[in-house]
Amino acid sequence: MKPSAFEMHRPRELGEALELLERFGDDARLIAGGQSLVPMMNLRIATPAVLIDLNAVGDLVGIRREGAFIRIGAMTRQQALLASEVVRQCAPLMTEAVRHVGHYSTRSRGTVGGSLANADPSSELVLAAVTLRAQLTIRSAKQERIVEAKDFFLDALKTAVQPNEALTEIAVPVASGDTRVAFCEHARRHGDFAIASAAAQLSPAHGILQVGLGAVGPVAVACRRIEGAFGRADFSAALDELVTAELSDVDVLSDVHTSANYRRKVAAVCLGDCVR
Repeated sequence: MKPSAFEMHRPRELGEALELLERFGDDARLIAGGQSLVPMMNLRIATPAVLIDLNAVGDLVGIRREGAFIRIGAMTRQQALLASEVVRQCAPLMTEAVRHVGHYSTRSRGTVGGSLANADPSSELVLAAVTLRAQLTIRSAKQERIVEAKDFFLDALKTAVQPNEALTEIAVPVASGDTRVAFCEHARRHGDFAIASAAAQLSPAHGILQVGLGAVGPVAVACRRIEGAFGRADFSAALDELVTAELSDVDVLSDVHTSANYRRKVAAVCLGDCVR
């Protein structure tokens, strides 16, 4: 298949890209790594009249520590995230999550911001962002706003980004030195879309457990019941019951890969194993 005809723009500065978005609005789509958009265009599921290529916008690339946050530019390649020593030390759950993303060749093209903006329910980086309470910076030609991850992902393949806006940066809180993390995923093969996934980060010094569940419902969710029960004397004994309660709140997906019933059972195992 071939995509329908489109007009291509390659801005070199963020301001220029935002002005193009303002001008073309709903007719335009941003393209980053192209790992999701290009196949959709080839199948004519997506038919944008205008493509705005962000690959030459250097302002959107990079990883740095700034105070209590790790700041990741939206055009940072997924493989760069995996290779980053700063991320490994300060946001180890992001490192664990990105290990499960596709393969070396796709990670070398795919971007962090592209994965988050695509908002696929099975995205490992979406799950990590929700679990870690990441903050996402969204910009238009006229304003900048910061959105919490829980408010950024609205539904499967739908985010809070408006047609004249772009996701520009992701800020992840720096983990304490004694942090322990776990990421569990079940997929038919490594690199396939997950059937169920779970993420957890424990900060023993602060007594804080953060837990997330992905690839089960339309959006990844933080597991508030499990987080709130952590520290109770009966936490371990009650974990299976807490997992069941968390899943009862999720509108479990059924698709060509598996039924909702099977996905729920797999998710319970992933979530329990991850926390343990």
